[in-house]
Amino acid sequence: MKPTKRNNLIYFYTYFAINMVFIYLNIFLPVYFYNVLNVSRVELAFVQLFAYLSLFSRPLIALYYDKERSHIRLVVIISSIGMVFSFLLFIINLAILLLFGLFLALYFICSSIIRVAIEKVFVANSPDEKSKGQNSAYMQVGSISGALFPNIIAIILFSDINSVASWNLFFLIGIISILPILIIGFIIQVDIIKMEHIEQIDSIQVNKRAIVLLCSILFLIYAENIYQYPFEPWILNKVGPENLTLILIVLGVWIILNALGVILAFFISDKFNRVKSVTICSIVIGISTILFPFTDLLLLLILISVIQVCSGFLIVNVMALMNTYSQKRVLYYQVMALFAIIATVIFIPLGTYLSSFMMTEYIIAIAGIFRLISVFPILLLNREKKEQY
Repeated sequence: MKPTKRNNLIYFYTYFAINMVFIYLNIFLPVYFYNVLNVSRVELAFVQLFAYLSLFSRPLIALYYDKERSHIRLVVIISSIGMVFSFLLFIINLAILLLFGLFLALYFICSSIIRVAIEKVFVANSPDEKSKGQNSAYMQVGSISGALFPNIIAIILFSDINSVASWNLFFLIGIISILPILIIGFIIQVDIIKMEHIEQIDSIQVNKRAIVLLCSILFLIYAENIYQYPFEPWILNKVGPENLTLILIVLGVWIILNALGVILAFFISDKFNRVKSVTICSIVIGISTILFPFTDLLLLLILISVIQVCSGFLIVNVMALMNTYSQKRVLYYQVMALFAIIATVIFIPLGTYLSSFMMTEYIIAIAGIFRLISVFPILLLNREKKEQY
């Protein structure tokens, strides 16, 4: 296989595996914890807080790769072993929450190392817009496929959500599906990568006020993670476990709609004022999030579909603004990304904890309020004189 095709396969599969595990973690494990194991949500919240703290390694990993870009193959090989090992162990220890949290933290670290390494390979092998577009396409197709794969398997396997045998087989398929990640470190083509350090242009000043505003915007946007764990069990109970197949199909449609929002943004977002696009999307998402928990089923499905498209469109524009205001300086970009991680670390455990005594409808509405609050720093950002498109 030619080096280029080999790396394209790696782009596809890496994002397939990472997004597959993301769906396991954030859609199916909440149902398993809440509806099957009936774990203590307070205990699960504290375990999540411990595990998600490991996400703070991501900016450090990115900074490391920007200073030391050798030994990528060795680092990926070691991390892929750790990724498979940790995924296997946290699946085995789901009933023992402390061990689950420990191995989940290890998984986050290993998967972050792999993801950043593959992104560095991607950048080095995308010297022009054509190659960047082609390589991005493999990543996007891998991401969508990885997100849909567990849903398809679940539709085939589950007739009864409480069937332990079905859950065990579902987890086994996930473990088998992640095993090929072990070989990417051996087949990745690194000798064609030109690992050149990016020269920072001292004459261009960074708009620090805009950086602060973007930090607050990212924090408020990712506050929607507050309903990440309670959501799937809530909608399962709302629709009824007997309609499980229908729910899984709808979840798959939402994943596709989110991907369409991302693809749409890639094609048309540069033709509009990015800040205004983020403002409109945030208002639509905020209002829809506040409303959908209290509507009938049909309107709920429509509003969440709108949210998914707008979310995909929004995240592309936010990332573009981060690139613009960081002036390609890694430190500033990572500082902004850090606030998304802080929000994730705070709000996922908080949402799990609140669900032990608060109705999920109100938790979802709180996320909508945070999203509407994010409009204020977005409007202030629109007033910054050094905005670039």
